[in-house]
Amino acid sequence: MESTDGIIEKVLSNKDENIIVNLKGLMDAVTLEKALNERGIPFVMDIRLTNEGCIATISRRKLDIYEKNMQDFYVEEPKVLYETEILKEKRVPIGISNYRDVINENAYCVDKTKMIEELLTLNDEVTLITRPRRFGKTLNMSMLAEFFDITKESKELFKNTYIYHTKYVKEMNQWPVIFMTLKDCKGKKEKLIKQLYMELSKEYGRYYDEFQSVKDRFLSNQLLEICDVLLDADISINGEVTVINAIELLMRFLYKKYEKRVILLVDEYDTPFMSAYAGKYSEQVKDLLTGMFSSALKDNEYLYKGVLTGIQRIAKENLFSGLNNLEVCSIQDEKYKDVFGFTEDETRTLLEAHHLELNQDVKEMYDGYTIGGIEIYNPWSVINYADKGVLASYWINTGSNEVVCQLLEKSSNKVKKQYIELLEKGEMKVNCILEGAYIELRGATQLWALLVHAGYLTIKEKITYHQYVLRIVNGEVKQDLIYIMMRIYAWDEVDVAGMFQLIQEGKMKEFEEAYQEILFNYPSYFDLKDENSYHVLMLGLCIIVSDSYEIMSNQEKGYGRADIYLKSKKGQRDIVIEMKYAENDKEDCLLASADKAMTQILDKHYGDDAIKIGIGNHQKKAKMAWKI
Repeated sequence: MESTDGIIEKVLSNKDENIIVNLKGLMDAVTLEKALNERGIPFVMDIRLTNEGCIATISRRKLDIYEKNMQDFYVEEPKVLYETEILKEKRVPIGISNYRDVINENAYCVDKTKMIEELLTLNDEVTLITRPRRFGKTLNMSMLAEFFDITKESKELFKNTYIYHTKYVKEMNQWPVIFMTLKDCKGKKEKLIKQLYMELSKEYGRYYDEFQSVKDRFLSNQLLEICDVLLDADISINGEVTVINAIELLMRFLYKKYEKRVILLVDEYDTPFMSAYAGKYSEQVKDLLTGMFSSALKDNEYLYKGVLTGIQRIAKENLFSGLNNLEVCSIQDEKYKDVFGFTEDETRTLLEAHHLELNQDVKEMYDGYTIGGIEIYNPWSVINYADKGVLASYWINTGSNEVVCQLLEKSSNKVKKQYIELLEKGEMKVNCILEGAYIELRGATQLWALLVHAGYLTIKEKITYHQYVLRIVNGEVKQDLIYIMMRIYAWDEVDVAGMFQLIQEGKMKEFEEAYQEILFNYPSYFDLKDENSYHVLMLGLCIIVSDSYEIMSNQEKGYGRADIYLKSKKGQRDIVIEMKYAENDKEDCLLASADKAMTQILDKHYGDDAIKIGIGNHQKKAKMAWKI
């Protein structure tokens, strides 16, 4: 970057010319503007933020910038993100997923139109893009619909974007488009058909008045008949057949009307199938969904491009039977790597515009996704933080984690322990097949694949073809994973933090009673049959208070490995816990096991200055020995 003084000298020596300079960021532009004002130099400056910093176009005459088209000063690279002159006027678009509304309401919108160029450049006929929830999928799909739709006029929406200054701008409003979202399409077959009717009727309704103008009378009658059925929501008349054929029939009409093939956009394509899988009725709706997608996407001469977005990858044999033109772009792929979610530069720009700093706390809370080899921030969380200025978990309650709960619930005790150790350490080496659909998998590989694609875990390292080091994405995701664990244990109403405070207060009898109550009431999903079972149970409890303690499980301490060592983060005493499994549930046997655990703590010096707790367990009963 040039020095401020050097730029000023350039401006002074070129008063009849526009000076274009590259700056590191917004703050450098502010510094430059201040310096020009202090020198009393009349000037006009247009600042455009990019993915690599910002571009400043400086003129000593207003005529040069404001009476000429800014396209004259367009810089091919890097891509333009924002014009900062109006940043202060823009509000954060919380809950707005319609691209036209975002632009018309002067809301802050990260320029993701590079996606349009990528879509047109690639030769993929049908593209499936999977990303975690709340990653901007719906807004991007709405953007595609606005850009391509031949029935719309979109110049004003895109005039300040990257795509507007490329050769691909000629494709704007040149293609017939069908845009559907399946986010509300869930339930058993009859309910699902009704919801699909509602979504299909929106697209049919757009063209209803033109159906009679089709020269092909048979096609015209078919369209009018289906439209009437859809609008009446009468599923008694060939409901399944109507759904299966509706999209293909509408594409045929659009092709005949505009003499151009059709772009089909389907947002949240996997919602119906995921809902069915969670409800254990996937076989009931499989044929319906497969038929609908196959008729629209397979060997369809009227299709130009198809784009589908969702969270999970559904196997071809389950949903896309016989479809050989499908290109899947997951979080592992280079394609579309930075068009969903926010890059670090995009995040910094947004926060600076709202007088917030991209510091380490923000990074730990919202960063951490690795997509196509680059770091990506959760956009939903970032825009909420920008709006409210409060560093909190915004992602947790934005979607259902029911399927995750189901898979974890039926997992083996070994997998549950792995899950808790993941929460403890933040990462885990596992065997995981990410290339297929999680519903095809079994056991632990199914759980890890689901957690990766759903945005809970990200790939830290690929060791072998199916072996990865996976890590928890960030702080707010960890909180959701802890909440899932609490659901599995049914601990929603248990005051775990209060339990551990009892230890610090020396109220060991009360702690023993609280632990006994948990054993009696909650571990219905776990077989309490050996020492490891209780270790997993206690470790799960400890994870809930991980804000207060650093948790170490089976790590070297003194002359051995303590079951659980809790190192205080808040100036309280450390805690060491050793678990034993008694031969029976008689009190003397339980107490003997607790004493044995305590002897091990003392002999091996697990924590000389720590609060020491030995626990003897059998079935639903426990006794403790302790030293404060």
